[in-house]
Amino acid sequence: MLLTDLPLDILVLIFPYLSAPDFLSLSSSSKALLTYRQEPSFWHGLTAETFRLPPQPLLRADGARWQWLYKSLATQSRVFTWGNNEKGNLGHSAHVIQNPPGRALRRGPGALRYQSAAVPLEIQNETVVGIVSDVQCGGWSTVLLNHFGQLFIVGVLNAEIFPSRATVDSTRLTFPPGYPPTTKDRYDPATAIRRYSVGRSHVLGLSDSGKIWEWSNNNLKAKFVKFISVDITENHGQGRGSVTRVAAGWAGSSAYITGCGIVFWKNMPGSAGADSETDGYLTQSKIVPGTSYQRHQAQSLGGPSLDTRIGEVINHIVLDHYIVFITHKNKVFVYPVDIDSLIAEPVELRTFSEDSPDFRIEDIQGQMCNFGVFSSNGLVLLGNSNLLKAFVEESQSTTQRPLDERYQPRVIPALQKSSVISLAFGDYHFHALHSDGTISSYGTEPRGCGALGLASTDLASLRGATPFNDDRRVSLPPWNRDGRRTVWFEQEKIMWLSHLSTNKGYENEAEQRLRLVRPVVEEACQVWGEWLEREGRAWHLGPRETTTFTDETPDADADDGAYFALKITAAGWHSGALVLVDEKKAERVRQKWLVQPTSSIKKSHTYNDEQSPLIQAVSGAGMWLYEIGRRFLGLTERDALQTENKENLGDENPTYVWGNDVLPRLRLPSGEVMPGTAPLAEWRGGEPDFNG
Repeated sequence: MLLTDLPLDILVLIFPYLSAPDFLSLSSSSKALLTYRQEPSFWHGLTAETFRLPPQPLLRADGARWQWLYKSLATQSRVFTWGNNEKGNLGHSAHVIQNPPGRALRRGPGALRYQSAAVPLEIQNETVVGIVSDVQCGGWSTVLLNHFGQLFIVGVLNAEIFPSRATVDSTRLTFPPGYPPTTKDRYDPATAIRRYSVGRSHVLGLSDSGKIWEWSNNNLKAKFVKFISVDITENHGQGRGSVTRVAAGWAGSSAYITGCGIVFWKNMPGSAGADSETDGYLTQSKIVPGTSYQRHQAQSLGGPSLDTRIGEVINHIVLDHYIVFITHKNKVFVYPVDIDSLIAEPVELRTFSEDSPDFRIEDIQGQMCNFGVFSSNGLVLLGNSNLLKAFVEESQSTTQRPLDERYQPRVIPALQKSSVISLAFGDYHFHALHSDGTISSYGTEPRGCGALGLASTDLASLRGATPFNDDRRVSLPPWNRDGRRTVWFEQEKIMWLSHLSTNKGYENEAEQRLRLVRPVVEEACQVWGEWLEREGRAWHLGPRETTTFTDETPDADADDGAYFALKITAAGWHSGALVLVDEKKAERVRQKWLVQPTSSIKKSHTYNDEQSPLIQAVSGAGMWLYEIGRRFLGLTERDALQTENKENLGDENPTYVWGNDVLPRLRLPSGEVMPGTAPLAEWRGGEPDFNG
């Protein structure tokens, strides 16, 4: 029997044992096998396994998309951060944070070194970390996971109990002496981190073997967690007693243990973290009632029980005082995390479910006091601790209460059916990650710290983030509640925005309109915010007057997505993102905005070939296969760009076509026209319907 005679269900069982070059060679060996070249299950599994990608239930991708992710992650992953940088938690110093991003948030020693950043900036010394697979923010830190399973931190874990010196340099989190760390040359399943979660002041790590590690101080070694009344089986996430995920909260931690359910425990005490005599610590824990159900074991459970009524837990989160989880029965539940809680069973959040065969709850995400529930029909329902408290209190009442507005989820029109796949919550702001790789901002940034990532001071007002007391908040206009305020990663966009606010050479014309910003006229800022949002969305097309299509860019979207966000994170007053940066595409877009285009590449990252998992896999397969692998990953193209970058340093002061642009003069919803004599600016897609 030939391999091509095997049915697909058998072939997909064989494919995972192949490396990327082996799979490509096999699929190229015959026309019949060529049809499997972009088999989704193979590329999805290979990408997730190689780069330790965290589960994203809402990330929809076909085989071609997963193949693109596999290639891009090896050479294009970057980490950007923005917001409050008081503890060095952004991973970059003040000398690289230039106007307009921000200002120092405090006085005294170190105030000028660690400033806030109001726009995304790339983390320093990222090449030390290697290929980043995940990024998560803590209260005073940002923690990175690389594809080897190593954790790195910038900032400090706990600035209250352990006031250790803040650092912007990436520092690796370490293990006790008896547990050799995993490196690129040595793999240890006990210390290679598969999943991790960052709370306000601690980090939980789940190793490949199934061991739970906890860090409460970035200067001390980890402790593994043991429970007094719950046994853990280290069996690589398989079988009863194995840990499948961990979740860190404000002051507590949790894990889902197969056959046991959601287990919660208090954070490791400081004395345990400072004790170097032991590798682990023993802690009391509590199991959330009714969370042990497994669908494949339903027959053995007998009659109806609390577990069967609740259903199998799909995902759970830990907030400040509550655990919230979803089940396969399309239900959302809450349970207080107090170890001494008298609540007998989890309380269902009835307003988050629909009695419809087409309705399915797919995911839940949240931090601190806020959370979001995602449904299959594209709805995103938001809740907070006040809502959870109301439901818990209602469950203890002897009289049934009407489900008034206290029990209703918050519905933001801009998040509904807009392909949101992830949410990240800070103290007062939050971000949404959309399936097209863009990030939108909502809420408030305290003291103008830049947590929204839109811009600083007056520039933020132009983008629709208007002053609110001493803070700034996103103000979506009533005539476009489903609009977005997108985080920009292109430096040229920020430069353009800064130019519009200063209007050098056009001061007399622009000053009349800038009076609408100082003090803020919210109506005008909302109109400017929407106009700038549309311009930013079409930035890759180039200037309106010079938009042309060449053989290199045959269609309008060829240069779209030079910056594609894979992960969004936030905590406290800062945010971060894992972004794929296509430098060739980004430079092509930049050239469209130059008066005299050059062939320079602004910036290029370098990775050692041994850091690429594919290069490791094919290093002994012969030079011809080695070169195939390099071309497949884009490494040969990357090297060419690096060579070109060395030869062409580019213009230090390039001239942009928007150098003569003036702050746009627009019509206001009231019908009035902004002051000035310049013609009314055109709207991409036409002027909005202000009466809509």
